[in-house]
Amino acid sequence: MKFRNGYFTKIDLMKVAIIDCGTNTFNLLIAENHDDQWKHLYRNKRVVKLGSGGIIGRVIAEEPVNKAVEALKAYKKIIVKHKVAKTLIVGTSAIRDAKNRYAFLEKVKKETGFSIQLITGATEAKLIYKGVCEAIIIGEETSLILDIGGGSVEFIICNDKKIYWKKSFRLGAARLIEKIQPSDPIQLSEIKKLNTYLNENLIGFGEAVAKFKPKKLIGSSGSFGTFAALILNKTEDLNLIRSKTQYQFNLKEYKTLHKELVKSTYRERLIMKGMLRMRADMIVVSSLLLTFALSKTGIRKLHLSTYALKEGLLMSIQ
Repeated sequence: MKFRNGYFTKIDLMKVAIIDCGTNTFNLLIAENHDDQWKHLYRNKRVVKLGSGGIIGRVIAEEPVNKAVEALKAYKKIIVKHKVAKTLIVGTSAIRDAKNRYAFLEKVKKETGFSIQLITGATEAKLIYKGVCEAIIIGEETSLILDIGGGSVEFIICNDKKIYWKKSFRLGAARLIEKIQPSDPIQLSEIKKLNTYLNENLIGFGEAVAKFKPKKLIGSSGSFGTFAALILNKTEDLNLIRSKTQYQFNLKEYKTLHKELVKSTYRERLIMKGMLRMRADMIVVSSLLLTFALSKTGIRKLHLSTYALKEGLLMSIQ
């Protein structure tokens, strides 16, 4: 399937597998179509950390290359087991920006038989919007969707009818960590350095916020799911998000969590109830990025969408 005019070409067969090859994780979604409605059958994610040790230098190192191939081989077995008719695989920031991306793509093709289709940051933002629209009722109110990846971060100002402004920045959590090299725990001087760096590099964001005045921030999947899990584990009410596609944060509870995360060491975060091991190293920077966005916009309503890029890909099949 090829991406044309904002959609993937129609398929006649019923079962589809989608793999989102992100900077930190490779995510698999298998779905089946019944009467033009998609039913999710299977989900999985595997940690690959494509940016490990080389994201600033724009090189995918040998170890993450091997992890990527291993993950895709494992997914291929699952896809075969589910008798999937079509598989769609997309690559995002770490792959599209890598100097050795063609060698990486060739290795993947040779060892797994899979072809990864690279998508632009603009396309990534558009697909995230589609995914979020399936998870949450945005409504007429202007909202800001924020997707924090390892390699890039996407800002989308929109309502349920249209996108007013969108941009993908090379300011994902892995890039910011490699740039700032934070201590453990992070120091106030490093937080100031990070905020200065964001101010200098989020070009056009302030102007877009001033023009469109978003009233609600929607975080898509990833770190935002971990924020919710950390908060809800404290109230023993985690079931609120396990079977749902959206969740509304209590902003005061999030701010309390943010202070706790900023003061914590990596080892302390590992044992927090609700913390996924693969998020523990990047969650502080992700929270600082979210806090920066809330401060710059003045937004006081914060939501989680458990759908993001891969669900947007699914909804783009016509």
